[in-house]
Order: sequence, then structure tokens, then C-alpha cells
Amino acid sequence: MGTASERAMRIAEEITRRTRCEHYRLVLNEERQPTVTDSKIGGLPYWPAGKAYPCDSQGKPMLFVMQINCAEAGLNAPLPQQGMLQWFISTNPDCMYGCQGNFDEEGKGFTVIYHDVIGDNDAPLDVPTHYSVDGSLTPVKREVAIDVETEETAIGVSDGRFNILFFEIVKEITGVEQTGKMWYEYLDNDDCLYFEQNLGMKRPRHQMLGYPVFTQDDARRDIECHDTLLFQLDSQFSTLDRKEVVMWGDMGSGFIFINHADLANLDFTHCYYCWDCG
Repeated sequence: MGTASERAMRIAEEITRRTRCEHYRLVLNEERQPTVTDSKIGGLPYWPAGKAYPCDSQGKPMLFVMQINCAEAGLNAPLPQQGMLQWFISTNPDCMYGCQGNFDEEGKGFTVIYHDVIGDNDAPLDVPTHYSVDGSLTPVKREVAIDVETEETAIGVSDGRFNILFFEIVKEITGVEQTGKMWYEYLDNDDCLYFEQNLGMKRPRHQMLGYPVFTQDDARRDIECHDTLLFQLDSQFSTLDRKEVVMWGDMGSGFIFINHADLANLDFTHCYYCWDCG
């Protein structure tokens, strides 16, 4: 294996400098048993007594994917600083984890729920979980606590905005404008490998805010509208028994995107959901 060129490292350094930002890494903690009000994936979700539980387009209760206890996580604006933020998907076996190919932006195949206050209650006993349904209906295979850590990140090569930024910086550095190319066509194999390994998050990639890291290409239909990453949940095997904890198809990732103005207003009614795999 060769080494990256000085030119490539200079471009990568400038991309990192311009896009570096704070985000929240979500760490799955298998050593800690979560309660119903903890940040976690799977199991029984927090749910206020008397509130209607979310149902899909067939009227069936949705499956719980994950939740973040915002106050305990120490989130800052534009994310909520209190309450509970949750992600649910449809149980329809033809729905591809609630995606249906043509991603349902009306919330019938998925929904994001925000409770501004966490009260004293228990989840309803009849809420479906991955323990009581066919495991193939949900990417989340078991209940695991989430620890939330703050760190810095930068844009990766799979983000749909990367290519334009790459060639803006190339023009500034070289004085030559490149048109009609993808970033990897400008670099040799060693330089491409350097970009893929050094820009973006390393797996597992569970996060809030920051930049999405896709297994394939950026799946958003309108990047400008859904410009903010609310959740990314990556595939992951257990560190304890090596069995699946989260599995999107063949080692893929699931994403919830939101418009930055909607997030600032804590309006989660127009989120965009997609997932991809190898």
C-alpha cells in the first residue's frame, strides 16, 4: 500500500477545517441495563399514559427503534434540551423497515415522536417490541442502553455535498476548475483510500447531527430541505456474544433527516427516513 500525496492531504486538511463541527456520538452500552426512561435502542419505549400510541398506514402499532432522553444526554440547541425523542417504524413485512422504497414522508411507515416532558408512568404492556414479533421486521434485535458523547467530526465522502466542496477547494489550491468529474476520478488509488479512511466517522456510526455516512450513495431526495442529520443508527454486532444488535440488511445504516428550521422549532412532522446497505 502506498502513501497519500501531499496534494491529497492538503485538500483533505482543508475540507476538514471547513466542515469540522460538534456532533453527538451514540455509544451502545451492553454492560448497563436501561430503564424505560433511559436513552436506548429496542425494548419497551417510554410512553405517556393516555396518549395514543403511533400506528402505521394499516392501523398496526409501530415498532420502537430508539429513544434519547434529552436532558440526561446533555443535548444543546438546536436539539431539545429536555424531554424524550423517539423513532418508530412500521411492522408491515412488505415495508422494508417502514421505508417502502418510496420513503413515506407522511409518517405512515415511520414516525419521530417528541415528548417535551417525561412524566412518571410505565409503557403500556401491549406495546410491540422485537421480542414479540418476527425479528426480520426490525433492524433492532435487542434492548441496549445508549451513552451519549460529544465530539468533533467532519464531512465524509458519501455525503451528497462532498463532491462540490472538493472541487471548490481543488480550484482554490490549483487555480484549475474541474467540471463533470467525481472526486475519486481526480485522485489515484492511494489518495482515494486516504480520503475514505480519514474523512468521516469510523464504524459503528451511531450519531446525532454531524454528517451522514452512507454505505452507498446519499439517499436523500432533497438535501437542501433535509439538511440536518437527526439520527444515524449503524449495524453492529455485540461485543459480548458477537450476535446481531442492529442489522440493516447487509451491514447498512438507518437515517432520519430533518430541516434545520424545523429542528429549531422542535417540529418533527416532516422528517425524512431512509436506510441503505451493501
